[in-house]
This record gives sequence, structure tokens and C-alpha cells, in this order.
Amino acid sequence: MMRVTAISVAYKARAIIGDALRSLQPAHEAGLLDCIIVDNDSGDGTPAYVREAHPWATVIESGGNIGFGRGCNLGLAAAETEFVLFLNPDAELDLAGLRTLVAFLDAHPEAGLIGPAIRDPDGGLQVTDRLPSPGRVLRGAAGRGGAWPIEPGQPPFRTEWLCGAALLGRTALLRELGGFDPRFFLYFEETDLCRRILASGSQIWAVPEAVARHRDGEIARATRRDMYHGCIAQHYFESRFYYLVKHYGWPAAVLTETADAVTMGARALVRLLRGRPVDDFRVRMRSPFYRLPAPIEKA
Repeated sequence: MMRVTAISVAYKARAIIGDALRSLQPAHEAGLLDCIIVDNDSGDGTPAYVREAHPWATVIESGGNIGFGRGCNLGLAAAETEFVLFLNPDAELDLAGLRTLVAFLDAHPEAGLIGPAIRDPDGGLQVTDRLPSPGRVLRGAAGRGGAWPIEPGQPPFRTEWLCGAALLGRTALLRELGGFDPRFFLYFEETDLCRRILASGSQIWAVPEAVARHRDGEIARATRRDMYHGCIAQHYFESRFYYLVKHYGWPAAVLTETADAVTMGARALVRLLRGRPVDDFRVRMRSPFYRLPAPIEKA
């Protein structure tokens, strides 16, 4: 019986999802992994391609572009395995890496969610960090962020937050917590989930002995929308504001958003006077302020 269900949410991913599936197929052939592709109305032939080229994977068509978290929840509801692997369609994880992650969860029942080291095509490494708070958001705006890279091969370590591109978690725990908050359309949904996992008493670990590959931001950039540090700016700032409202309340969220913009503006002025680009600040000014993602209509 398979122990892991890989869940990948696809939106206009026809050109890249094949690499993710080819990386997972050896784990399927080894009897370790099932795979569910949730297609968010890609309109580019993604479901047909997966069914034809990778018939071992199951395709669920969500019927619309419902967002990353809601798509993951559809896969989570359909999974019949002990563990679920959330893997972006532009990410890859080989059999050895998956076995390392599964072995870690087997040996550490206190761990509820874990992730590998993640390397991008240019050799850059995904970072980890403490969970965002108003103070940490403002320190980041001032250029004093505290994130650190996950170095492949280093010993496993506990952390508070991991990137959602590749995560292995316990199915029962994730279902008990209700999966991802569906109101996060894109970004901060894994941050919110990490926060709730820690509040439940479970632990989060980075396991850098496993290494995934990720073409970070490739799908987002293809939308040709304003980008902020590799993210679609509109969704990033709406989701961040919702995260702050949800966990710290409206007054703290509004004050944080205001102070963040003022701090970014001051830094941009200094850069402008030195003849340096201020693209991030321009994108911020074109992005929403004090706006939440649209509420989810109940069926």
C-alpha cells in the first residue's frame, strides 16, 4: 500500500508539470507514492496532457481558478495515504529524497510537517524563518530580515516556517486542522498552516538531507503581472494583510501595513538620491492597501 500522496495544484502548468511528474514516477513505481494533480481550470491542456503522458497520476479538475490552498484541500480530501506531499508543479523531488523525508517522519512522531532543502536552477537556496509578526514585517521593510538558507546536507533542525513548494505532512493532522485556510488565494497559506500546526503541539522540521529542485516564480512571472520578490504583488499583499488581521487583529494589521509603506518609502528615497532603482517601492504603491482576499462563498 502506498504511504504518500503527492498533491500538485496546476494552473497553466502544461509546459512544466512533466518534469515534476517524471521526478515522482520512480517513487510510484517503487510502491511508495500516489499522485493527485488538481487542475485549476488551466485552459492550456494540462489535464489532457497528464492523463495521456502520466496515466498513473489522478487528475481532479476543480472547475475554476480557486487558488492554491483550496486546490490542495481537494487533493487532501481525496488522499488515502498516511502522508501527503504538497509539491508545486514547477518543483521536483526524487525517490531518495522522498524516502529520506518519510523515514524522518517515521522516526519523529512529534513532527507534523517537514520540508527538504530546496535549490533553484541558479543554485540559490530556499530560506526558512520564524513566523511573521508585525515587528518582523517591519524589520524586513527596514532591510533587517532574519531568514537563513536551508543548506543541503546539514542536519535536520526545528523551525517555525517552511516554503510551500515542497512539504510532507501527516494526513490525519492536516485534516484535523482543516487543511489550508481557503481564503488565502495565493501566498501565506502555508505560513498560516505552519502557525496552526505549532499551536496544535506538533513540530515543524527542515530535513536538508533531502533536496528538492524548484523553478521559483516561473509560473507567476508568466502572468506578466506586477511582481514583488518573485510573487504576484496583488495576492502577496492581500494575503499578508489577511494573515496579520487573522492572527493579530485589525488595528495591528493596519498599523503594520502603514508603517511598512512608510519605511519602504524612506528607503526608496535614499536609493533614489543615490541613483539606484526603486522598483520594489513602485510595485508596492501600485498594490492594494488594507485589502483582504475575497471571502469564500459557501456551497
